[in-house]
Amino acid sequence: MITIGYSTRTTNPKFQEYLKQSCGLKNVEVIEKVNNGEKSLSQVYNEIIDASSNDILVLCHDDIYFDTKNWGRRLDSLFQRNLDYGIIGLAGTKYLPKSAKWWEVPETMYGIVNHKHEGKKWASNYSKPIDNLEDVVLVDGLFIAINKKKITNKFDELINGFHFYDVSFCVNNFLNKVKIGVTTSLRVTHLSIGMTNQSWEDNREYFSKKYDQSLPLDITNENLCETFIFCHDQKIIKEYEVSGKFKNLKKYNYVFLGNGNVDEIKYLHNLIIARNCDYNMEDSPNMNAYTGWYCLWKNGFIKTPYVNLFEYDVILNPFIEQKIDKLMREGHNFIGYVPVSCSNFHFIDNKLWVDELFESIKKVCNVNLERTIRVFLRQNPSLHWSSTSNCTLKSTFFHEYMKWFEPIAENIKFSKTAGHAHERSTTFFCFMFKIQQILTQNLLKHFQMNSHKTQDHVVDFDKNLKQLVENI
Repeated sequence: MITIGYSTRTTNPKFQEYLKQSCGLKNVEVIEKVNNGEKSLSQVYNEIIDASSNDILVLCHDDIYFDTKNWGRRLDSLFQRNLDYGIIGLAGTKYLPKSAKWWEVPETMYGIVNHKHEGKKWASNYSKPIDNLEDVVLVDGLFIAINKKKITNKFDELINGFHFYDVSFCVNNFLNKVKIGVTTSLRVTHLSIGMTNQSWEDNREYFSKKYDQSLPLDITNENLCETFIFCHDQKIIKEYEVSGKFKNLKKYNYVFLGNGNVDEIKYLHNLIIARNCDYNMEDSPNMNAYTGWYCLWKNGFIKTPYVNLFEYDVILNPFIEQKIDKLMREGHNFIGYVPVSCSNFHFIDNKLWVDELFESIKKVCNVNLERTIRVFLRQNPSLHWSSTSNCTLKSTFFHEYMKWFEPIAENIKFSKTAGHAHERSTTFFCFMFKIQQILTQNLLKHFQMNSHKTQDHVVDFDKNLKQLVENI
């Protein structure tokens, strides 16, 4: 049915018997290889592959025990239900950077592994539990299950010692279209903690050079989200394109707002000129970015499950898409940036920015939302809100929000501070319909260029633009 193989310094009949009993399957083949460093783990694992009698092979460390009863049955079921997968592990990542340090962006890691060391046990939760399998580009060598009929390459025997054998094996197969998945339906406890040393560094350098043209590997955000950037100045768009400001985004489009000149950018393939679209609100410039939202919504431009709606005056974390990928996959409706305490004066106490919005909500929805929010905040004084209209939304949520806000916006669209009302409206919508907001830190910096002159602060436009172009 399955073969289980491992490398060990001293023969261990008890561990062999434990593997047979714990997996819950009959006729299990266990291959033990005694190796005191004479051979690399890559060599030993290739010997086990060649010697194994079954198509399903588990390669594991010799210092683990299983927290899941009958784990072999579950593994067999996973392979039966996912016939196109060649490799299954317990921890892995969707992103492998140029450095080949696969934990460098921890938000892209998946799986759950228990550890026990010096009498203490804890769980490393790289993600929430996974129902079936989560696609990754590699899995950790603690536990690697393979379908020998599906893999294209064995382990690279130029990888010396006991490090990077797993990364190299997985990446080599991934590049040859082998599907790799992580499961949390099997749980193990590792009786040691991973550590790097010079051998690890030597193998990392070898691997990085060998796969330099293929790295980074990234399967985050695959057809999941696209970005729209709102701007009203072709000079800024030109400078951004020349500098490659948004080159780390997989798919982005500019939405040009207002009546400014576009002669020098109209050739761009990723440009939407709002005023040329069938439906637009370019006669209401005080609504700021909302006119871009309206254009996207009414003209059906949003085609992905999620959408990033960003203004031009932002600096994005270089890994923003990778970092929010997991949040999107978990199904959150609203991902906000630049959180500020709801006790801040400008949230609901700045009458110039919110009074007309509250009045319009009362008129359209017959709800005194200001009173409701104040009660809610007294009960939850530590609450924060997303203090900018820059956000990531589930497309279905975006549609529901826009249906709610469209008639409200009609009442305030000519107000000088309508843009500030729009910034708060997404949070108000979430409060009103009891929708949880996910607020993130340090993924987006908003410069607040005050283009519409609705705030009191003075902006050094040239200095700020230089920083925006250079992402500093």
